[in-house]
Amino acid sequence: MKTDSKLCRFVFASPWLLLIFLVIPLLVVLRFSLHVDIPFANSKYPLLYNNVCFSLLCALRFLYYLLSMKKEIRYGSGKGVPRQSVEIKSQIETVRSSLTGSGFVFDASGKYGEKRDFGYPGTMLLYAGLCFVLFTGTLDNMFQFSGTLLDGVGVATNLNKIESYQRVSTGPFATKPTNLPKMRIVRQYFPSTTYPRGATEVAFHFSDGKEQQVILNPSDFFRAGAYDINMTKMVYEPRLAIKINDLNQVFNCQVKLNQIVTKENGYGFYGTFVEGVIEVKVYYQPEKSLLRVIMNQREKQLLDTELLFQVDRFSRSGNFSIMCERMGVWSEIYVVHRRHMSMILLGGILAVIGLLMRIIYRPQRVWLEEALEGCRVRWVGKVTHRFLKAADK
Repeated sequence: MKTDSKLCRFVFASPWLLLIFLVIPLLVVLRFSLHVDIPFANSKYPLLYNNVCFSLLCALRFLYYLLSMKKEIRYGSGKGVPRQSVEIKSQIETVRSSLTGSGFVFDASGKYGEKRDFGYPGTMLLYAGLCFVLFTGTLDNMFQFSGTLLDGVGVATNLNKIESYQRVSTGPFATKPTNLPKMRIVRQYFPSTTYPRGATEVAFHFSDGKEQQVILNPSDFFRAGAYDINMTKMVYEPRLAIKINDLNQVFNCQVKLNQIVTKENGYGFYGTFVEGVIEVKVYYQPEKSLLRVIMNQREKQLLDTELLFQVDRFSRSGNFSIMCERMGVWSEIYVVHRRHMSMILLGGILAVIGLLMRIIYRPQRVWLEEALEGCRVRWVGKVTHRFLKAADK
């Protein structure tokens, strides 16, 4: 394959090829942000394969630029030939001699020349950084394990059992954890000024008999071998029973209440459910154990009442009766295999430095052609253009 062929330039230099690898990430973003049902976007493997191919392309381009570093002609005459040209009165030999004196190097034909620039190693550094980021991230995804569970005060939970988790996400080469400690929740803290999103006091029991007690909140991680453990949020789960005229049951099950960013009328937790054409909204204020239940039928409000849990277990409003049988108080615990974030950050820094070098230092290249009264010149780069204008005077 000729190094200046169109296929070679497309694979090793064209920015359009890179855009292909943005399609699948864009589809994933559209699916999760706009809830658009897009085929294949709900699977983790297309994104993984996309990143593998992208990292291989970056590695290939890095090697291509690295092997050309020692060459006198790096870009080649067939790449990016400009349309603009200017005819100057000097002969081609005179122009070439002047350009050579200012640092330009010409190929064997003597009609194409380029000047060494820092943008070229910048491009090489850009691809090296991207390859480092993508390869490290892909490797982490292949061996990734993450699990989420709801747990409350009580007996110890074995984090090595997959059955302990409500949701588990794994990479194709991941193995289930075997060295995680058992976790026992000692105490749960309501959201307050000290713990805005709540906190959980946890005792970890290790296989060697040691025990460590820590307070987890959404901003802290507990390191256990290759895994990080943290509490993502507090979850309240009341079991509500709603009846009409004490006979017709509208709803009877548990409602999951998650913390809301900004409190609404003092209520910090909220959940909703729909039963046919009836929508029920539930608010909870843990500081006062106060529940608020709002029930709507399309645009019509049927019910808006409050009750104190464990005081007003049974409440009546009009022909509706509401009973809160029990309240589950859970800590959502997230267990994840630690990623190599420092290496990803390093690769990102290298890529940014390379990109800045490429932006600041642009290529300086010329194409010389014989003309009737001198020489016709095509150029790339402002520095080269200024030199040609000065040489034509």
